[in-house]
Amino acid sequence: MAAANPLNPLSSLTEYSRFAAELLDQPEVLRSTVIVWSDSPYTGTAEGEVLFRGGFRLRVRQEVDFAAALITAYGYEVYRNNERLFWYDDFPHPEDPTLVST
Repeated sequence: MAAANPLNPLSSLTEYSRFAAELLDQPEVLRSTVIVWSDSPYTGTAEGEVLFRGGFRLRVRQEVDFAAALITAYGYEVYRNNERLFWYDDFPHPEDPTLVST
């Protein structure tokens, strides 16, 4: 496995964990429950919610390949108060022509 790159939070479990912890340093972030864990030195998972000022909330789940420094699977949902505004995931949606190219 390549050496960690502190400029790329996807390069190691340590860097990715630091990135998740530092979310709380952002002025618009009120709270974060994002946790990062790994069952191997090559992959990791992050999951949780980030609460922003203005009633916005981000639910996130990411799976990361540290050797390639890539997010390999993901799901995101954005809410304002209790209303889901939009979501993104890596699943194909062939029934929706606007998403076929994604």
